[in-house]
Amino acid sequence: MIEEHFRVRYHEADQMGAVHHAAYITWFEEGRSAFTRAIGYPYAAMEADGMALAITDVAARYHQPARYDEEVIVFTCLAELRSRGMMFTYEVRRAVDNTLLVSGTTKLVSVDRQGTVKRLPDAWREKVAAASLIDGGSVAGEVGL
Repeated sequence: MIEEHFRVRYHEADQMGAVHHAAYITWFEEGRSAFTRAIGYPYAAMEADGMALAITDVAARYHQPARYDEEVIVFTCLAELRSRGMMFTYEVRRAVDNTLLVSGTTKLVSVDRQGTVKRLPDAWREKVAAASLIDGGSVAGEVGL
């Protein structure tokens, strides 16, 4: 599991100081970016290798609002890895008291520069396996998403 800490920025909150629902989806992306850096294969390297990750599904459950200037933690976990895609799970928590604010998932597929779904590169899968960052410590079967 990867943790990304930051403070809620002014532009992410409404006039009441509560974070807008769409901001959490961006925070999920921050968590995925932190994950790719943690395994040593950041998004920039993926793109240089001709690979991108396209979101096919996103879900969020809102438990409590985050507020402007609060420190939050996005916990990101790779829950499933398949031959052409993956699923991440997320928890956004208030840092001061660990209150669960939002939970969610994203499903992604590997695509080339033309947008064609492709098998994940072995180098990416090897980085994930070496880092032992998949939930439960194992890699899912070779069934495509």
